[in-house]
Amino acid sequence: MTLLLAVPMVAVGAKRDSLLLSSTQSEDKVVERYLVRNAESGVTQFEMMFPINNSTLQSTFADNADAIAALNSFAKSAADTTMHITSMEVVGYASPDGQETKNKALAAARAKATADYVTSHCKDSKVTTSSHAYLWSDCIPTVEGMTMDEKDEVLAILASKSHSETEKQAELMKMPQVWMIFKNTILPTMRNSKLTIAYTKDSVVEKSYVVKSPQPAPKPAPQPVAEAKPETKEKPYPVAIVETDETGIIVEVPQKERHHRRKNR
Repeated sequence: MTLLLAVPMVAVGAKRDSLLLSSTQSEDKVVERYLVRNAESGVTQFEMMFPINNSTLQSTFADNADAIAALNSFAKSAADTTMHITSMEVVGYASPDGQETKNKALAAARAKATADYVTSHCKDSKVTTSSHAYLWSDCIPTVEGMTMDEKDEVLAILASKSHSETEKQAELMKMPQVWMIFKNTILPTMRNSKLTIAYTKDSVVEKSYVVKSPQPAPKPAPQPVAEAKPETKEKPYPVAIVETDETGIIVEVPQKERHHRRKNR
């Protein structure tokens, strides 16, 4: 089993919910911690290799030991409450050599074997399965990138519309060196299954901001005090000395009263 891909990425368009975990204040700084659900998303893929004509998942075959250990580690991480598996899909494959009907059944059996292993290690996980039996024409991209004798003839056989799958294999086997390349290099890589797991993961984020300390209320501005006006007293009228004709007594009479008396005479 070979680990192919493990790519975390930021979720795009996913619904995010946040939960306030804590809020602390030190002097004028407030720090808030939030749990952001589905903050990240990722896809990881594993490839399981199988011997020829075999659908049993063997930890000692090829590089399966390292990949199974990686898969087990991922399953353990998936048990963490911050990780949520959104989908698990297994596709089983079979190489084109042999009978086509048998290859289809073999591919399906490899998918099932892989799914059974996954569900036994990732509890409560739902795994969808599918299968694909390769045809000889599926080998064309690989052969095009290789250096081999009679390459053009090989490509013509693989792309032929007039040959059946069994006839194509027979033609390839007539070229010993070419068939050796297929047998040891190309065909073994097509006897596999691929597990793709998609997941989301929660993250804890911190948000901090400065809070201004409350300022004391301003003291009222002193109001101007109006100057007190000096108390005005009515000035006394001038005093005049009048000599009466009747008594000859001299008295002091206010000028106002004097004026009044004269008027009444």
